Amino acid sequence: MASLVERLRVRSDRRPIYNLDESDDEADTMPGKSRTKKEQIQKIVRTDVKDESCQACGGDSNLLYCETCNYAYHPKCLVPPLKAPLPISWRCPECVSPLNDIDKILDCEMRPTVADDKEASKLGSKQVFVKQYLVKWKGLSYLHCTWVPEKEFLKAYKAYPRLKTKVNNFQRQMSSMTNSEDEYVAIRPEWTTVDRLLARRGDGEEREYLVKWKELPYDECYWEFESDISSFQHEIERFRIVQSRHKKSSSKQKGRPIETSESNKKAKEFQQYESSPEFLSGGSLHPYQLEGLNFLRFAWSKQTHVILADEMGLGKTIQSIAFLASLFEENVSPHLVVAPLSTLRNWEREFATWAPQMNVVMYVGGAQARAIIREYELFFPNNLKKTKKKKSGQMVGESKQDRIKFDVLLTSYEMINMDSASLKPIKWECMIVDEGHRLKNKDSKLFSSLKQYSSRHRVLLTGTPLQNNLDELFMLMHFLDAGKFGSLEEFQQEFEDISQEEQVSRLHKMLAPHLLRRVKKDVMTELPPKKELILRVELSSKQKEYYKAILTRNFQILTRKGGAQISLINVVMELRKLCCHPFMLEGVEPEDNNEFTKYAIFLDSQLYDC
Repeated sequence: MASLVERLRVRSDRRPIYNLDESDDEADTMPGKSRTKKEQIQKIVRTDVKDESCQACGGDSNLLYCETCNYAYHPKCLVPPLKAPLPISWRCPECVSPLNDIDKILDCEMRPTVADDKEASKLGSKQVFVKQYLVKWKGLSYLHCTWVPEKEFLKAYKAYPRLKTKVNNFQRQMSSMTNSEDEYVAIRPEWTTVDRLLARRGDGEEREYLVKWKELPYDECYWEFESDISSFQHEIERFRIVQSRHKKSSSKQKGRPIETSESNKKAKEFQQYESSPEFLSGGSLHPYQLEGLNFLRFAWSKQTHVILADEMGLGKTIQSIAFLASLFEENVSPHLVVAPLSTLRNWEREFATWAPQMNVVMYVGGAQARAIIREYELFFPNNLKKTKKKKSGQMVGESKQDRIKFDVLLTSYEMINMDSASLKPIKWECMIVDEGHRLKNKDSKLFSSLKQYSSRHRVLLTGTPLQNNLDELFMLMHFLDAGKFGSLEEFQQEFEDISQEEQVSRLHKMLAPHLLRRVKKDVMTELPPKKELILRVELSSKQKEYYKAILTRNFQILTRKGGAQISLINVVMELRKLCCHPFMLEGVEPEDNNEFTKYAIFLDSQLYDC
C-alpha cells in the first residue's frame, strides 16, 4: 500500500511539510475571531522572514501577506495551494494549522521520518518510525494527499475539536474493516487518473485545467496545474481538439434547426455501407450488424422513426453507436441517448471503444454534479459577435444551440423528468431510447416527458417489442409516429382477430418500415449447436441430514437453535435452496460468529469432498 501511495504522490510537490521539532504554541487557536485595529497592527515579527519575498520560493511578485505576522507567500506555493478568489484577510500556515482544511482521513501507518538530534543519540539511528495519517485536503484532488504525523493532530485538537471527531470516526471505520477479507485500498488508481478536462484558465506555468477523475462524480472536479497532469497528454490534446471545434464552427451553425429549412424537409440521400466503416475503431461489424446500421441510416434518410428489436446479445448498442458515428461523420449532432442508470457506464465504454472521436457526456449525479456538467460540458462560452442589432445597438451573441459542446448526451430516465428544463430546449438530431418497452404505458411520466422533447429522429431499442398484447406495441409505434398510429380504438378494431392470416400479413406490412427484428438462431449460424452436459453431484453429509429433515418434516433438527420454524408450503423450493447451500434455509445458520466461521469451513470442506 505504501508503495502505491508513494507512486501516486510523486506527481505533485505541493504538500504540507511538517517538522516534528517545531512548536505550535504560537498558532492562533481562534481562526474565526475578529480583531481590533490595535491587534491587527501589532504583528508577530519573525526573524527568519525573507524581505518582500515568498517564504517558500523566494519570488517577489504577487505576494499574499499574512495579517498576523510578517510572512508573505505566493498563493500557489501554499499547502494546500490557495485558489482564486483570494481572501481579503489571510493568515499563513505558521499562524494557523492547515489541519483545519482536512477533507477526510484515508489511511494510517507507522512510517519512517528523520529523528532530531536528541532522539538520534538516544536510539542510535537518524530514522524513527512514527504514526502518520494519510489525509485528503479540502478543495484538492487525491493527487495532493499527504502523510501527516500524529503529533500534528495532537497539537491541533484543542483549536479544532472536530478534527478529533474525524480521527475517531476513521479509527472506528478501520477497526470494523479488520475482519473483512477484502484488501483495503486508501486511494484507488482511478481517482488519480484523468478522465476528462472541462475547462482551462491561465497561461504558461500558471495554466490550470478543471479535471474530472475516473470513477469519481463531477462534484469532485478540481483545478490542477498543467505540470501536475503532464503525463495525461492524450486527455490534454483531446480537450484542445474539442475546444477547436467551436472556433471552426463559429461562422456556421453546428446543428440544423428542425423542420425550418427546405433541405430538412427533403429526404436525404441514402448511402449504404458495403463493409464495416473505417471510422469505427472497435473492430468490424458482423454482417447482420452492418444490415442493422444500413436499416437505421435508410430510416434516417426517409425520416422514419424505427424500433431496433434484435434479440438480446446481438449488439443493439454497437449498432446504435455505429449509426450515431456515421451521422457524426456528416457533421450532424447533438444526439440524446436515454438508458437505465445501470447501463449508462456500459454505453460510455462502448462509445470510447467504437467511436472515441465523439464527445460523449454522461449526464447523471447529484444536484451539484449536474450543475457542473451544465456549466462546463453542455455549451461553449458565449462569445459576443462584433455585429450589433440595428435598433438596440447591443452586441449579438450566439444562441445556445450554436454553442453545444457535446456530440452525444447519455442520461437516465430519471434525469429526463428531473432536469427537463435544461434538456428540453435543446433541438436533438436523434433520440435513442434503450429498453424502449418502458414506453408501452402512455400515462407514464417518462412517455409524456419524452414526447415533449424536440428530436428529428427517434429510435427505440428493445429485445421484447411485443410482451403481452398488441396494445403495448401500438403505444410504442404511437410514440414514434403519432400521425400514422393515432387511434388505439381504430387499431384494435382493425386487428381484433389477429389469428387470421390476412390480418397478420397486413400488420407485418404496416410495421415493416418501422421495425427490424432478428434472433440469434437466424443470424449467428456460425455458432455450434448447444450441447447439454449433466454433472451429478452427491450431497454432503450435512445436506443429506437436512434433506431428510425437510421430507420428514423433522422440525427438531431445523429449529434446534430456537429460530423461526421453516415453512413447508413449497417443499421443492426448500430442497432446491438446500442443494445450493444449507445456510439458505431459515434457522440453520449459526448465530455465534465463531461457531459460524468453524461451521462454514467444515461445511465447505464437506461440499468440496463430494
